[in-house]
Amino acid sequence: MKKTSPLIAALLGAGLALGMNSTTALAAEESPAPPKAEAAKPAAEKAAAEVPTAPLAPEVAEVLDKMDAIGKQFKTIRSRFDYELNQTLYEDIKKRKGELYYQAPNHLRFEFTDKPQETFTFDGRTLFHKNDATRQLIIYELRLPSEPPVDSLELGKTPFPLPFGQHKDAVLKHFGVSRDAKEEAADKEKRAVLILEPKKDTPLEKDYTKILLWVDTKTWLPTRAKLYDTSKNETTVDFHHTESNKDTDAKLFERPDVPKDWEVVTHPKEK
Repeated sequence: MKKTSPLIAALLGAGLALGMNSTTALAAEESPAPPKAEAAKPAAEKAAAEVPTAPLAPEVAEVLDKMDAIGKQFKTIRSRFDYELNQTLYEDIKKRKGELYYQAPNHLRFEFTDKPQETFTFDGRTLFHKNDATRQLIIYELRLPSEPPVDSLELGKTPFPLPFGQHKDAVLKHFGVSRDAKEEAADKEKRAVLILEPKKDTPLEKDYTKILLWVDTKTWLPTRAKLYDTSKNETTVDFHHTESNKDTDAKLFERPDVPKDWEVVTHPKEK
């Protein structure tokens, strides 16, 4: 399968901040790795797996518990976002604006609303990437017609889980989590700031060194995510004007219409 563009990789991985890198996860959807035989594991690896996990700090558990609880109430989400990609090795900074829409359990749409417009739509089975700059509609089939749609956008299940309402156990499965006292002291909005460090041998470890997540302590919603990737890039997404459980037009999650002279590229899922 062809790799996705840097923008979709950055936004799917960063704007939807607690998720897997899109290139890794899209490939995993099509070609899941066979499970490793337990007997083949080195003795040292087995011993390490049996070491008890350090207890979660109470101040971290409080934030994750409250985010988990508020997330269970979500049926729809709408949010605007400001996106910044800082390619530090090239001293190049790109800034864009966009909007995100979610409808439970598995519909998602996010788009860059400035020029050139770029839209990503997921209907539970298929990801549609509409790119005005290249005049293309790119279609990624993540589920065969004979397969059921994904049952949620939970962390680890799709290439684009939401930063809103992730389950505590799913976050802890993929990350070591702590609080950033320095960032919290400097934050004028008095938000909680989580440090999420990808655990060893997870897909995230290949792509990111750490993720910072700012959480509003009144609403317990994420308002900023900052990702540090293994290519020395820093991606920041600020969420604002976030609304939950508002009526959302179902047409937002359908295949986008494009002019007849546009190129349509399809990446079918192999059986």
